[in-house]
Amino acid sequence: MKKIITWFDPHQQSFFFFRWNVWAIILILIISALLTYYWKSSFVSTLLNNIFVYAPNYLTHEMLGHNLVGNIFYRALYSSHRELGAWIATLAGNGVETLIPFIAACLALNLEGGRWAMPPLLYWLASTFYGAGEYAADARACSLPLTSSDMLTTYKPGERCGDWHDILGAIGWLEYDQIVAYTFLFIGSLLFVLALYSAWYYWTHSDFLSSGPDPLPKPDDSWQPPNIYNP
Repeated sequence: MKKIITWFDPHQQSFFFFRWNVWAIILILIISALLTYYWKSSFVSTLLNNIFVYAPNYLTHEMLGHNLVGNIFYRALYSSHRELGAWIATLAGNGVETLIPFIAACLALNLEGGRWAMPPLLYWLASTFYGAGEYAADARACSLPLTSSDMLTTYKPGERCGDWHDILGAIGWLEYDQIVAYTFLFIGSLLFVLALYSAWYYWTHSDFLSSGPDPLPKPDDSWQPPNIYNP
């Protein structure tokens, strides 16, 4: 696992390499759980679904996700596996929406000093999971208003079901929509709290992070390795 994380984060700048203590981890998990529990509140909704993240998420979800990537898969599989192509095209909305900030975060971690971009990127990533959880929770109820991928056609609540109705229904998981939704919502809440914690950590440890770890002392010319046979 460490090799995989180091491959994504060669300079060891992400929260995986923070100097953690048990109480910080417990506090982060408690706050994340509370945000997940109160995800329907206007406070949490404003934190994770405001105009600053809604606009880029909507554009990437519809234009890049459904209209570009989804359309490519749908056309490629239309003659041989039409249902699979349609399923991937539907999943591409949230998939691409989440993939873009994830890739941006990976690119930032491959740059020295890229850690400073991590708090906003983690926040952006958190908002995509919150959005996925919000619509996954509505998979069976179909009670949310929707806007189609042409950005002009709108559907009233209950008039049409969202993406997650089709995504979960196709694999027989529709009855588990709440489990899927709360999983997404907890991940989003956790990433949001980690974004705040990362910003605080980078700020309070800026001197240490800027200087880097102290180099190992080099022996002078008089130093000789110990003789294990004649100590």
